[in-house]
Amino acid sequence: IPQEFLPALKRFISEMPRYINEYDQLLAENEVVLARAKGVGILPADKAINASVAGPVLRASGVKWDLRKADPYSIYDRFDFDIPTGTNGDNYDRYRIKIEEIKQSVRIIQQAMERIPQGEVRTRVSPTFKPPKGEAYGRVEGPKGELGFYLVSDGSAKPYRFKVRPPTLINLTVLRDMIIGWKLADAIITFGSIDICMGEVDR
Repeated sequence: IPQEFLPALKRFISEMPRYINEYDQLLAENEVVLARAKGVGILPADKAINASVAGPVLRASGVKWDLRKADPYSIYDRFDFDIPTGTNGDNYDRYRIKIEEIKQSVRIIQQAMERIPQGEVRTRVSPTFKPPKGEAYGRVEGPKGELGFYLVSDGSAKPYRFKVRPPTLINLTVLRDMIIGWKLADAIITFGSIDICMGEVDR
């Protein structure tokens, strides 16, 4: 880590909460935003679960599921943070979840900074390795939801098969149910609220 990185990160973390509140105030008190967000693009919890929706979209529907808590990996079990959830599953709840998750990210980064050991860190990384024959599936909680990786090894240094399961593609499948009966302008806002990355969908 460069010497200037941690001081810069500390400044950012100390200033970010103020900016979050400013951004939130600009949007949360805007009548136009509220009219396009509250009660619009509703995704009930049962439909979200049945469609395997993940991440902020799932949590906005009131489902408290986050892999960092439900199935901790790395050192997430050492961090103290909350899992924000919504109640209505509408555009407004999805917006609120994003704001609250930024705040929780700040908490996690603050705790992670305190756990960084002193001194230089040097680790030898093998350029290639040969895992034994078999298959494995791993998953992490990404910004948009559960990101899965399926790998099949034939014992060589190159994977026999590799597949990525992106949350964006799954979340996109519920858009139709969320926009039926609404105006085109509302559909555009709803599409934005589920935070789709088309490059990830296309992959």
